[in-house]
Amino acid sequence: MRNRNVIHPATLFFCLWWLVAVLSWIGNVYAWEGIKNIISTEALRWFLRYTEENLMSSPALYFFIISFMSAGLFMHSGLGNVLWRIVKRERKLSGKEKKSLVGASIVSILCFTVYALLAWGPWNIVRGVTGRYVDSPLHDGAFCILSIAISLTSVVYGYSADRYRSDVDIVNGMSYLFYRFPSYIVSLFFVIQFVAAFKYSGLPVCMGITHEVLDWIYWTCCIIPFIWELYNRK
Repeated sequence: MRNRNVIHPATLFFCLWWLVAVLSWIGNVYAWEGIKNIISTEALRWFLRYTEENLMSSPALYFFIISFMSAGLFMHSGLGNVLWRIVKRERKLSGKEKKSLVGASIVSILCFTVYALLAWGPWNIVRGVTGRYVDSPLHDGAFCILSIAISLTSVVYGYSADRYRSDVDIVNGMSYLFYRFPSYIVSLFFVIQFVAAFKYSGLPVCMGITHEVLDWIYWTCCIIPFIWELYNRK
């Protein structure tokens, strides 16, 4: 149930953007060290030039889009529900569900085996130039590979359980979480712009905020709208 008295996260971060703007203006007036005035022609040129880049290069946008697609398939295919029932020891699985779960398990094992062979096998295809796994393309793309493995496992379960019959069902599964949480991407846009403005203003340096703490603030701000979406779907 939605609480009409609670401000939407998109509105909250839009207001925080303006708070940063006002603080940067005050800091510029009083000559705070390292502060750039966001309410200026120079800042306007910067935002016009880098707004798209800030959005498209955001690690959070990549992370949540990939997560939404793979987790959406996981839930929409019924695989998530079956595993949850096993954990909670609810009603017994049907013969088709057991067969589908076996097929999905085989696919997940195959995905893990292929990944392990690429990481530590004799073929240096996607490892670093020195043959090491750390800092290799395979290491850097581990999250993407994990998402693909979850997606493949979910699709196999969906087809085996007769929940999927065509590519349309797969696409519906990939868009499932986007349908359930439609305003999250909008909120994420305002989070990214708020953090970009916060960094540009120089306020983190002025306040003594380290890069590690700033990263923590960034990811916390990205997660808050999702928690709000979960709460308001109850």
